[in-house]
Amino acid sequence: MLKVKQYYDEKASSYDSEQRLLYFKVYDLITWKYTKPYVPKDPSARVLDAAGGTGKWSIPIAHEGPSVVLVDLSDGMLDIARRKIDDERLSGRIELCHGNITNLDFEDETFDMVFCDHALCFIKDQEAAVKEMVRVLKKGSPIIVSAQNRYPLSLSIFPQDVDTATTILFGQEHFMMRGRIPVYTFFPDDFYALLENSGVRIEQMIGKGVVLTPLVLPMERLWTDNYDQVLLSKLVDAESRLCERKDALPLAGHVQAIGRKR
Repeated sequence: MLKVKQYYDEKASSYDSEQRLLYFKVYDLITWKYTKPYVPKDPSARVLDAAGGTGKWSIPIAHEGPSVVLVDLSDGMLDIARRKIDDERLSGRIELCHGNITNLDFEDETFDMVFCDHALCFIKDQEAAVKEMVRVLKKGSPIIVSAQNRYPLSLSIFPQDVDTATTILFGQEHFMMRGRIPVYTFFPDDFYALLENSGVRIEQMIGKGVVLTPLVLPMERLWTDNYDQVLLSKLVDAESRLCERKDALPLAGHVQAIGRKR
C-alpha cells in the first residue's frame, strides 16, 4: 500500500484532469446512473466513500442529501478533495479521513451506504477491504463496489505477450500499471462470491466498459479529451444497452456490484 500511496500522492495534482477523458466520461455516466438511486436523501444519513480520492463521488453524493465520510490513504488526494469541497461549500457535509480501507476506524454498522469505485483493484488484501466495508455498514443498507475484470485486461495483452497474458489470466501474476503498481483483478463470478461470502446479498452486477477496452477501440481514441458529443452519445448508448446483460459481463473492464448487507 505504500507504493499505492506514493503513486497517488504524485498523481493527485493531475488526477482530475484525466476524468475529462472520453473513457471516464462514459464510465462515470454509467457509474452514477446505477449509484444515484441508492443514495439516501435523509440529511441524517451517513455514506462512506471508501478510497474516495479527490472527492469525485463524495461531492455528487453529498449534493443528494446525506453527509459523507471520505477515507483515503493519499494525503495528496485528500488535499485536492479538501479544496474542491470548500469550493462546493460542502465542508459541513463531507468529512475527510486519512486511512486504509482494510482497517477502518469506525464502529460496526456506522453507515447507511458504502460506496467504493475504482479502488479495490489496488488493494492486495481485497477480502479484508470488503469485510471491513461490510462491517461498518448497517444491516439492510446498500453497498456499491467496483472491481477490475480479469478477462479483458489479460486478453488485451495477448497480442503483445502471450506468456505474460496467460499468467495474468490465470492469476499466477498481476498486471503492473505503468510498471510500478500491481492491479488485482477478479473473474466476475469470483467477485460475486467474495461479496456474498462477506455478508452481502447481491441485487445486481453491472458491466462498465464493455465497449471501452482495447479489444474494441484503440486506447488513443478512448484516452483523449478531444472527442465530439456524437461519439460520446453513441458510446453511452451502447454501454447502457449492454451493461445489464449477464452475457456481456465478462467483456466489461470493470464490474459494479450492487447489494445490501444481510
